[in-house]
Amino acid sequence: MNSLQLLPIAIVALLASPAAAFGPGDEFRDCDVCPVMVVVPTGSFSVGSPESEDERSENEGPRHEVVIESSFAVGKFEITFDQWDDCVEAGGCDGYSASDNGLGRGNRALFNVSWLHAQSYVDWLTKTTGERYRLLSEAEWEYSARAGTTTARYWGQSPDQGCRYANAADLSTGDAFPDFQAANCRDGSIFAEIVGSFSANDFALYDMLGNVYEWVEDCWHDSYDGAPQNGTSWTTGDCSKRILRGGSWGSKPSSVRSAYRGSGSLDSKSFNTGLRVARDVESH
Repeated sequence: MNSLQLLPIAIVALLASPAAAFGPGDEFRDCDVCPVMVVVPTGSFSVGSPESEDERSENEGPRHEVVIESSFAVGKFEITFDQWDDCVEAGGCDGYSASDNGLGRGNRALFNVSWLHAQSYVDWLTKTTGERYRLLSEAEWEYSARAGTTTARYWGQSPDQGCRYANAADLSTGDAFPDFQAANCRDGSIFAEIVGSFSANDFALYDMLGNVYEWVEDCWHDSYDGAPQNGTSWTTGDCSKRILRGGSWGSKPSSVRSAYRGSGSLDSKSFNTGLRVARDVESH
């Protein structure tokens, strides 16, 4: 299914009309093969998890307030194999043909890409469109995932309510991998799925939790001590490792939380690691 088929006709028409400025909730696309973007509202929120949250890690604190002052747009969906293949065919993305492990390409969420590959994709989008595409900062990612919620997950506290919202380890995964820790619900999926197969959060963003881990810009720190408070990327620290967010199709419930933080080396890639993009916008 083409990603445009997931959108109302009125929004498809909007995508064809470039606009100089956008407001919260606006959706747009800068080129025929570019990702659909959603403008998120500015605002403030608490990054990290409270000490009372089940299965939290110490690296999710100290919890602190961040103010998102500048408008930005977030990919409505995770980047797909089709979108990656379009980049490679156009001479971008380092010519790297990411393997789909035999699952099929199309609008399936892209995986088997490293942080360096993710950078090559946003660089190609920037050169193709003349607009500044990039990875989200870690704070922007959590702000976008939470979408105004304060619970462990954007649908609530319990992982067992998540099969409507997230492709993560559950009873369906357990049928194939009995040793996996799984939520007590069944979504019918085992591996990475077509983007938009599950319900969106309140910012109209799909798969912010589950499906594939998403690379963000920030270098790794084992706590939030000294973290930026304006939503920008933290580009000092252990920059040989970059942060992964959101969990994946195989993630145990403790990893499928809005505050969960993972990491990987710059060139590491996996069958459960992909990306989502951001773009700076002029607000009105």
